[in-house]
Amino acid sequence: MLCLAFLLSASAVGLAQQPAKDWHDLETLKPGASIRITLARQRTLCAFDSVSEEAIVCHKRQAGVDRSLSFLRTDIHQIRARNATGSIIAGAALGAGVGAGIGALVDSRINNPGATNNAKFTGGLARAGGLLGALFGIATEFVPGKLLYKAESQHP
Repeated sequence: MLCLAFLLSASAVGLAQQPAKDWHDLETLKPGASIRITLARQRTLCAFDSVSEEAIVCHKRQAGVDRSLSFLRTDIHQIRARNATGSIIAGAALGAGVGAGIGALVDSRINNPGATNNAKFTGGLARAGGLLGALFGIATEFVPGKLLYKAESQHP
């Protein structure tokens, strides 16, 4: 568990040290690429459509209908590629670890001297925790994706 926490924190430090990316680099994105746009008080996951000097356009499916979204460059703090795979793996590993730990704790409290294998809950809770962790990883951006654009700081 400690190794997993170290790996996640090391990758977060590496991502934090990436240099700011240029707005013009967004022109190389393929249409449909999954991105996360961060504004002052809002984060939006959407599929990239196009970029101009002033804005980025993407779409998001809501209630079965594609909705086009446009964001002004001046309002955007940063844009990242979505890292769904990393988030699923990290969530599953974390969930499995927590589930196995809880299962081992429950199994250690079972006092059945006639049984040779008291680890009934450890495996089951590890699998359930892994599944819940993977679902959590899908729903949230547990592991941030590659930084595509970061606005220059307004402070000196």
